[in-house]
Amino acid sequence: MSTWLSSKPFILKPFGVNDILQILTLQLFISLLLERSLEVFITTWRGPFIEQLEISIQQEKTLISEKIRLMEIQQKQFPSLESNQVSGLPPEGMSLEQQIIQNFTQNQQDSLKMFKPQTDDINEKERQRTAYKSDTRIIALWTSLLFGLLMSAIGIRSIEPLIVIDLDNPIQVVVFRCLDALLTGGLIAGGSEGIHKLIKVFLDFMEATSKQIKNQ
Repeated sequence: MSTWLSSKPFILKPFGVNDILQILTLQLFISLLLERSLEVFITTWRGPFIEQLEISIQQEKTLISEKIRLMEIQQKQFPSLESNQVSGLPPEGMSLEQQIIQNFTQNQQDSLKMFKPQTDDINEKERQRTAYKSDTRIIALWTSLLFGLLMSAIGIRSIEPLIVIDLDNPIQVVVFRCLDALLTGGLIAGGSEGIHKLIKVFLDFMEATSKQIKNQ
């Protein structure tokens, strides 16, 4: 298949650091515009629901915390109620320490049963919030990938400016441009941070190579 697609490899154009930076800087600029645009559209579309859900979760958590605080205050104000529970002799075969531990565990279980409906509701809303954020992230990624592919399809490429295309082999040109469009679209969809890191890695590599040549 390799021989059928290309009887000879592509010829690289003479290029330097400025050519690479020019290509990546253009894609970085497009990615920044795409990120900000998607942020506005998706926040306007998906933001209100998740904000209401988070407010509802926070309100329920605050309500439970307030109830627990009031229960602790009541227990401090009426400690005799708790002491009466362990004032009698423990059952046969159980020490006083074991009875105290059992009463403490029983109080915790009673508290959990008391707040179980509220905690179940909070857990359900948190699962709903996680699923909603996951769906929003998937929508954003697919939308950014689509726009990246469209930008690449109209002529913004990553590899094609650096090589000499053999127009006598149309199949090779079609396959190459499709792959170049996929790579460029994925790079733009990956966001400005990824391109910025790529530029930094390239600059660090070129700087290290230059120092190594000078040392030799």
